[in-house]
Amino acid sequence: MVSIIVPNYNHEPYLRQRLDTIFNQTFIDFEVILLDDCSTDNSVAILAEYSNKPQVSHFIVNKINSGSPFKQWRKGIELSKYDYIWIAESDDYNETTFLENLIPYFNINVGIVFSSLTIVEKNKSTLYEALKIGEHNGKELLRSKMITGNLFVNANCVVFNKKFLDNKHLRKIENFTICGDWFLWNQILIKSNVYFVKEPLSYYRKHQKATTEDLYNNQTFYKEAIINSKLLINKLGDYYHYNQRAISFYNRLIKVSEMNQLKKDSLVTLVENTFKTNRIKNILRRFWRKLNPIKELK
Repeated sequence: MVSIIVPNYNHEPYLRQRLDTIFNQTFIDFEVILLDDCSTDNSVAILAEYSNKPQVSHFIVNKINSGSPFKQWRKGIELSKYDYIWIAESDDYNETTFLENLIPYFNINVGIVFSSLTIVEKNKSTLYEALKIGEHNGKELLRSKMITGNLFVNANCVVFNKKFLDNKHLRKIENFTICGDWFLWNQILIKSNVYFVKEPLSYYRKHQKATTEDLYNNQTFYKEAIINSKLLINKLGDYYHYNQRAISFYNRLIKVSEMNQLKKDSLVTLVENTFKTNRIKNILRRFWRKLNPIKELK
């Protein structure tokens, strides 16, 4: 009933805990897809130990690194035989009751169910509760939470229904190296609702090798985030308000980042050019949007 995708790259120190919290889930109707992106540590040997478990349907090791974790996401989703997908990131872990607590909340309108999570760092841990418990309208979350940020800070706390995606969405996530998950969640929220489980059933490990570590000092992050914001604004309408909001948000982040001034200036120019605020044009767009209800992101 659930396809669990484990995309790994050089996470040897965390793999056993990761895999043990998968195979010991109290919800037992699942398959596991093990994917390694040409690791240079001892990851493949560890994955091979677990590959003989009956729940493992695929064990694939890339001969050449793909360059993006989202190419592995796409591969895993395309290989999956169930509609419910859990991207169990290889450096994180979960309570063994994770799936048991999330799966019952799926219904015809819900495309994502996710839980609170604990952010684990070297010397501290922090609880992250994204929403109030219960079902939330997807389009409202796009408007309130997703224009300038990713509500789902870690894929490990999310289970989603792949029926709300199509092949073009999976192709497009391969263009991202950091923000592909954000793009994917946007596609699902256009068509469905979200259910939030308050219990902290996931653990997001922050460390130096984590993809999102030092995110706001990463020029690539801003470029990919700006793409996601603009795509979403183009579909939501109220262009003037959302464009102004994006300009303010990104310029503020860029200003306090630790990037050199040349990179900051380049990104500020990109922000200004991307989110231009022409009042007349935006009024006409808002009128057009009233005549044409929201469609999926392109």
